[in-house]
Amino acid sequence: MADEEQAEQQGEKVDLTKKYRTAILESHMTTEFEKDAVQFSLEAFHTYKHMKDIAQHIKRSYDKKYPSNGKATDGVYHCIVGKNFASAISHETRFYVHLTVDTLHVILWKSKDSPFDLEEQ
Repeated sequence: MADEEQAEQQGEKVDLTKKYRTAILESHMTTEFEKDAVQFSLEAFHTYKHMKDIAQHIKRSYDKKYPSNGKATDGVYHCIVGKNFASAISHETRFYVHLTVDTLHVILWKSKDSPFDLEEQ
């Protein structure tokens, strides 16, 4: 642990996959999207302590890398992070992943929840 902190202070990149255990429990995403979900989750867990901040980082990272085209038919990303919760969600085909980072769960999905085009506002 001290070696990782020292490397980080010296500006070296730390391999977060060695620091956190991750597992994909269920996915309807491509391998590329899964890898991004894991990477963004690791970055968030390494940077933030509060679950809402972790979820927000993951969502914003996805929004930045895979932006909506602003049309109601495109949809937006959502993220839940926690230990004990239940969920019932609707998601776009091929845009859902449920993974764990250590003992916490991350659910990331895309849904079309905007009833109108953003450009028309």
